[in-house]
Amino acid sequence: MSVINSALSELAKKKSATSIEAAVVPKVKTRSPLVWVAAGFTLSLAMGGWAISQGPAVGNSISTRDAQIEVSVIDSSGEIQNVIAQPISSPTKKLVTLDVPERSVEHVATSNNVKAKSVSSDSTIVTPRKAVLNTTSAPKGNKIKIPEPIYVASVTKKEPVSISGEVAISEGSENNGMLIEQVELTSDQLSANAQGRAQKALDANDLTGALKGYTEALRYAPRNEDVRQKLAILYFGKGDTRKAYELFQSGIKLNINSEKLRLGLSTLLVKANQAEAALSPLVHLPPNPTKDYLAMRAALSQKSQQEEIALESYKKLVDVDSDNARWWLGLAIQQERQLDFTAAKESYQGALTRVGISSQSQSFVRDRLKILDALEEHDDAN
Repeated sequence: MSVINSALSELAKKKSATSIEAAVVPKVKTRSPLVWVAAGFTLSLAMGGWAISQGPAVGNSISTRDAQIEVSVIDSSGEIQNVIAQPISSPTKKLVTLDVPERSVEHVATSNNVKAKSVSSDSTIVTPRKAVLNTTSAPKGNKIKIPEPIYVASVTKKEPVSISGEVAISEGSENNGMLIEQVELTSDQLSANAQGRAQKALDANDLTGALKGYTEALRYAPRNEDVRQKLAILYFGKGDTRKAYELFQSGIKLNINSEKLRLGLSTLLVKANQAEAALSPLVHLPPNPTKDYLAMRAALSQKSQQEEIALESYKKLVDVDSDNARWWLGLAIQQERQLDFTAAKESYQGALTRVGISSQSQSFVRDRLKILDALEEHDDAN
């Protein structure tokens, strides 16, 4: 026992004297992740190629990315089925027939015409009609042949018309673009448009806009007497009487027999308290003058003591409107001033036998007749 104990004690002393050393672990070599990524990518390419090679082969196929067209198909049971077909964007593109071995339906196209409508000189819109296909049952194993519709596009070019007016735009009723046509307006149409703008400005109490509109209208139609008269009245109301008179005078130069312009100028002069000047536009006697023109001419000439003009005017008034006692009375006064008592007496009697004068005027006529009778007796006595 003592020998064993001594051996164990010596062994313990040796172990305690021995120094502890760190263990050396060799590094394990690892591969880069890029290698695994490359290997996985190669493997996926290989699997994809194998899958494609195992699929059905399609010969001479052409891939198009055109818009799809929905085609209605009528089968033997009368039901309508929708088939999506790829249209051909160009008339020169080849048509492709696909062989599908698993289907057994023969499609017969009854109508696949396509009409193309022209929308402008540079663009074409093709609107295909829906093709109606009849389907019949067939034994399994037959190939399906789907005829593709043939599209024909027609382009119509229209030459633009040169204009100096407005542009009219019209739109088609179905799936059409915008068709722009140029229309040349006549001077009368342009004048009418300007008159419309002037009238709107006048309704809005815009005197400047009304003057501008009527001036433009008169520039397009200088012989339009209504426009000229309205413009002159606006200037007169504005206080520019000189401009108003010039407008009437320039219009009279264009049409020397214009009663409307002569009466308009005379009326403005009367309102401006220029009675003698108001007669000057009416001195000219146009052919077949109206009653209003003659009445204004007779009244102004009588007031201005222009006896010759007044006598001429009243004679024509009696011819135009012989049933009016006013004209007979005016004629009688002028004849009496001309010392033509016999004719004046007849005219006074004509005024009494007609309507149109007041009772006071009738009393005046009776007094004048008594005076004329007295003058005749005096002349007979001498």
